[in-house]
Amino acid sequence: MNLMISERDFDRLWDTSMEWQGQGWEAQDGRFSPPVSFRWKRAYWFELAYANFLLACSYLEEQGHKYETAEDDAGGWVILTDYESREVLV
Repeated sequence: MNLMISERDFDRLWDTSMEWQGQGWEAQDGRFSPPVSFRWKRAYWFELAYANFLLACSYLEEQGHKYETAEDDAGGWVILTDYESREVLV
C-alpha cells in the first residue's frame, strides 16, 4: 500500500510534542522501552493511535530523517528525532 503523507499530515498524527535534549528526561530513563538516547532535539508522543505512530515513522523515513522509537510506560509510544514539524516551528 502506498500512502503519501505530507508535513501537514504529520502534524495531525502526534498528540504531544516537546523539546527533548537538555530538558532533564535522563531522570526518567527507566520509563522507556527499549532505553532511549537523550541526544535528540524533539519528542513526539502518540498516546492512543498506534497507526498514527506507524504513519509518522513512515513519513520520517520517506523524508530521510533519523529517529528512534520507544514505548512509554506512562502510555503510548514516542518518536525521538531532530526533525521539527511545521506546527512546532509556528
